[in-house]
Amino acid sequence: MSRKRDEAGTFELLARLPQQIVSLAKIEYDNAKREALGAAKKAGIGAAGVIVALFFVFFMLQALVIAAIAALAIVWPWWLAALTVAVALLLLAAAALFAGFKLMRRGNPVPEATLGRVSGDIAALGDVRFNNGGQASATQRAEPAGTQNAPGRAQSTRETPDTETYGYGGDR
Repeated sequence: MSRKRDEAGTFELLARLPQQIVSLAKIEYDNAKREALGAAKKAGIGAAGVIVALFFVFFMLQALVIAAIAALAIVWPWWLAALTVAVALLLLAAAALFAGFKLMRRGNPVPEATLGRVSGDIAALGDVRFNNGGQASATQRAEPAGTQNAPGRAQSTRETPDTETYGYGGDR
């Protein structure tokens, strides 16, 4: 079986792999940035709407407080009516503050969709297996059988293989 001239061979495809991984990382970074900016823009518009609504609620609450004090002043002295309304407002403010902190803790500014794609990419890279002719890897040769993850024994650092490494691993 022969391949066509315009098809890349195994070595050419392997030579392209580092460049493709770098470009994939750049694209995913740009996607995450775009996703985070989109979410921040929507949150900013929502916050502006909340601020406008709170502006009107502030003046409405002042009118309601005055009405509550006036209503209670019919039965009680005016100072007792004002004190009662002030304590009620303090309790409402404490409840709102507590609820606000609870909701803020639940917020998640992490770009979940991009992280899911990156996790899939990493899992796909982890599934790549190289044909090593049935030989054990360098880390499997470094540790005797049965001693890996033994209780009371610290994890050993990865041993370097007996062959020289070139490129990313550094030369000996």
